[in-house]
Amino acid sequence: MDDEIIRELWQIKESIAKEHDYNVEALVTHLRAMRVGRDLKLVDLRSNKRAIKRDIQADCQ
Repeated sequence: MDDEIIRELWQIKESIAKEHDYNVEALVTHLRAMRVGRDLKLVDLRSNKRAIKRDIQADCQ
């Protein structure tokens, strides 16, 4: 399957990685710097998974 959006995202990822010589620490520093000053919310789905698991366990009893 050839998805244009996915292909573009991979190209962007590749260019950013290449700019930082594929160095994970440099990439993390870059990405953290990009979010400074932005009102971004972190979504943590772990609590949802725990709630779903708890509901399933309660339904099974």
